Amino acid sequence: MTTHVEDEPLDPKVEAIRKKMVRLLLVSGAIMMIGLMTVLIAIVYKLNQSSAPTITQTGTISIPSRSKIVSTAVGDGKIMLTVRDTNGKINILIFDEAGNLISQLAVNEQ
Repeated sequence: MTTHVEDEPLDPKVEAIRKKMVRLLLVSGAIMMIGLMTVLIAIVYKLNQSSAPTITQTGTISIPSRSKIVSTAVGDGKIMLTVRDTNGKINILIFDEAGNLISQLAVNEQ
């Protein structure tokens, strides 16, 4: 036969420490739950944002006839084309978003 032994009541000082520890556990658990919920909300928010760029303008860029585009770059609302003309000279053409020529630079090889 097994006998069930009742736990003796704790000393009042030890009981006070136990209550403080339980309170600390509850408070720290609540803070962790709030932090976890904040992170999850931020992740869901980021996933729901549309990352696909939308086309705001369409236009046409004109380059000299029979020229060959060597490279392109886009940034800060500008389009840069490096173009080689029929004589083999290289020009850099910079356009705005609407397709207007902003700057034309000739590249001289030395």
